[in-house]
Amino acid sequence: MRICFFGESYVNGTGDPTTQGWVGRLCAAAISKGHALTVYNCGIRGATSTLVRDTWFAEAIARFNPDEKFAAVFSYGTNDCWRENGAPKVPLETHLHNTNVILEEASMRWPALFVGPPGLPTYADDTLRIDDHVERCARTQKLCAELNVPYFDTLSVYGGFKQWHAEAKAGDGAHPGGGGYAEMAAALDCWPAWVNLLA
Repeated sequence: MRICFFGESYVNGTGDPTTQGWVGRLCAAAISKGHALTVYNCGIRGATSTLVRDTWFAEAIARFNPDEKFAAVFSYGTNDCWRENGAPKVPLETHLHNTNVILEEASMRWPALFVGPPGLPTYADDTLRIDDHVERCARTQKLCAELNVPYFDTLSVYGGFKQWHAEAKAGDGAHPGGGGYAEMAAALDCWPAWVNLLA
């Protein structure tokens, strides 16, 4: 199976000195269990849902092989909340429209999953509004349910990521190191939708 991961810096693994992030660790665990995977990390630091909408399909189709199973995993949303001149970089309704376009096209062709973004960085203030972020996650989860795309609710487990919080605080305030990404990978490793994808 070939799996493409699309999204922002948390997909890219920014902050991890090993560059594995949660994507590399999650897939390494799957390979250690005997799954034959080819993994493409297409995470872009600073990506918004608009950028993912405009670029993901070309990235995916370039890596698609009709002789192998293929899947697409998406994870973004934090950068959409980033406020410029008092308004979010990507309005909520545009975020939902982008996500609908992405997931409709992806799920029409291949299995698709959506991993909700983590909680906001430790420096969140007027630049990143917690209420906006929480609402976006809830509305995205609802949209995924309507499209029959499995959604992982990262916010429900993010509070327990002790290493993530400690490493982010010691770093740039937003991105963890390897320990935090390992916590995220461990949470996803037992997610039924991920397990079923590999079956």
